[in-house]
Amino acid sequence: MTTALIGNQGNVEMKARVALISNGGIKQNVAASVARTGHEVVEFADWGAFVDAAVESTMDLILFDEAHAAGLPTDLSVPMVQLGDQPGTTPASSLGCLPPAVFDAAIQPLLRIANELRGSMARCRELERLVAGVRDGSALVGRSPAWRRLQSAISRAADTDATVLVEGPRGSGKSLVARIVHCKSRRSGNQLQVLECVGLTADALNAALETARTTTLVLEAIDQLPTATQSVLVRHLKERSAANLGKAPRLISTTSAHLPELVAKGAFREDLFYRLHALPIVVPSLRERADDVVMIAQTILDGACAATGRSHQGLTPTAQMLLESMPWPGNVAQLEATVRRAHALAGGGVVDRDHLLAVPTVAAPAAPTGAPARTEEAELELDEDAIRSFEDEEQAILSRALRATKGNVRRAAQLLGIGRATLYRKIQQYKLRLQ
Repeated sequence: MTTALIGNQGNVEMKARVALISNGGIKQNVAASVARTGHEVVEFADWGAFVDAAVESTMDLILFDEAHAAGLPTDLSVPMVQLGDQPGTTPASSLGCLPPAVFDAAIQPLLRIANELRGSMARCRELERLVAGVRDGSALVGRSPAWRRLQSAISRAADTDATVLVEGPRGSGKSLVARIVHCKSRRSGNQLQVLECVGLTADALNAALETARTTTLVLEAIDQLPTATQSVLVRHLKERSAANLGKAPRLISTTSAHLPELVAKGAFREDLFYRLHALPIVVPSLRERADDVVMIAQTILDGACAATGRSHQGLTPTAQMLLESMPWPGNVAQLEATVRRAHALAGGGVVDRDHLLAVPTVAAPAAPTGAPARTEEAELELDEDAIRSFEDEEQAILSRALRATKGNVRRAAQLLGIGRATLYRKIQQYKLRLQ
């Protein structure tokens, strides 16, 4: 899957949870001030009650009075602020001392900072999860034959210093594949460098080739490399030899274009194409990985939970069937956007078909008066290679229904809108497994 924007919460401010450790006179006033801001306050008489409640992980800010400064636990990870007029008594592990006179004016900004800190920590956890997934290869989720072929190609590329060309449709995960190759290679200890080829100057490329000598240099959208800069890259590749390969950057290029076609048009140098094409990796479209769609969606849901702190209860069988039947012209990038939005709409509950269908789509321009309306099939610009026989399509649909219902023939027949006797006959005809 692609590396998406992590935990982007937009402009919606979430309610903070504040722990108040106090049994003195300021307790009631402070609790009322926090409540007026729209945030939640939970009161505790002392640190022992707070620790016994085991609520630290759910708190965004801890407020405590001067009387409880001496007993402050040393291992708390939540931001803390002391309430009082004597800064000298503030423990070193707290963020500071807040006099009651300015509390009403300061509490709203303070809670906003606590909220932002919580969001930043969630994004850090999600980023750590993604980095770990890239390093061990688990970020590339799947089980289909196409996925297994891709994993084999990645392993072969990681074992060498050969120049790699990663090809595939937009949104299929080419950048992720390039990063996995680097993380599995002997250069993984050095920081990966990435260059966008759109408008890349010759001087900028020369500088990158020099600074990336001990690591991997990824050239994104190599088909967009300007002609003058192509000459620089050709010269660099010509000068590489087995003797100096260890002092030159390992090159990985990505492209969504069909480079031989660009070569035929004169838009891309033929000699550069052959040098970049030393070890090609073809990333399949999501349509070629229909068996992986639900697994990828589940992984995206897990990532959304880590980023937002909101749980999920999985996908309904009808949602799974919908995911597997959709064409996904935008590939994994489109799937990720769809699932993340559905997760938000589900509000932490189970994601159903309606949540997935709520994702907005770009409307096609209106057809001129008298012109026939363009069908969905025409919009996808299908070619003959994408068409399978009716029996193959029917078998695939039946298999998805049985997988989604875990072999429940009655439920699968209901979802498909056919009789159980018909479904049993089809199961015998195609020798389908009841999973």
